[in-house]
Amino acid sequence: MSNDRDIKCCVCHQPLSAPYKTLGGRAYCDRHYAMVNKPHTGFWRATVIQIIGMAALSALVAFLADTVLGPLTGTGLLVAGVLLALIPSALWLSFFYQQDRLEPEPKHQIAAVFILAALLADVFLRRITSEWFRVSEWASADTLTSLLASILIIAATSQLIIYLAVRLIVYDTDEFDERMDGIIYGTVAGLGVATVSNLYFVLANDGVALGPGVVQTVTTALAEASFGGLLGWFMAEAKFEHKPAWWVPAGFGLATLANGLFSWLIGEVGAAGLRVDPWRSLALGIAVALGAFLLLALLMRRTTEVTLRRFP
Repeated sequence: MSNDRDIKCCVCHQPLSAPYKTLGGRAYCDRHYAMVNKPHTGFWRATVIQIIGMAALSALVAFLADTVLGPLTGTGLLVAGVLLALIPSALWLSFFYQQDRLEPEPKHQIAAVFILAALLADVFLRRITSEWFRVSEWASADTLTSLLASILIIAATSQLIIYLAVRLIVYDTDEFDERMDGIIYGTVAGLGVATVSNLYFVLANDGVALGPGVVQTVTTALAEASFGGLLGWFMAEAKFEHKPAWWVPAGFGLATLANGLFSWLIGEVGAAGLRVDPWRSLALGIAVALGAFLLLALLMRRTTEVTLRRFP
């Protein structure tokens, strides 16, 4: 039989003494039990604030670019573009990590999934799309061709990278022990892919026009995180609910379809190097990204509630 010192808070790992406070099948210290068990009425408020905050960041950068900074060139433009590729991913990563109420995942596991996804994206996504299939040379022939290329090549490769990063690093470990973990690790893998995609977008254009550039990088980070989180949810459901063999492939197909539609909508911006008016494509891409994000937010809320109901 375990002694008291074997029982630790699942968040801070502080040794606990009986009687233990438990929730969702886990033991908590007094402070973290109070934090986790309080009514989480602010979830949607936090979600809305995050969206508004990212929109405000985009608007502020666009305003400064037009009225204060003026046209940037050379190194200044490149540095600004790289920051726009990195900062949105960091902000979205912080948001999604904070939604794991019951047992925040170890930061080293989060980092490992992110890094593996980024490395796979750097090695395979760019090589498959640019060198093997040379998508940019033929995909723009007509609308259907470009849409199919976005879904079957770009999006399918991105989602496969997300799946592999989660599957290889954490899926079969003790850390992947609840449904929310699938969403968290899926979004992290998606942000790894988004960061590399945004960096190459910046470097390919020798920097970006700051106004539309910040909108695209923020939206791409949100979209890839949402598509990754959706696939992660399907993976978690398959693990804990013993779903049929077609369950994960169905989730993969759904996430790939949404990802491909998003990539196709913003493709005009990347292909034209921001030499054309990109706002129409960005607006449509934002609509797809927000739709996926709101669906993921619903799943996050529902997943936490299901876990708490099953372990009174």
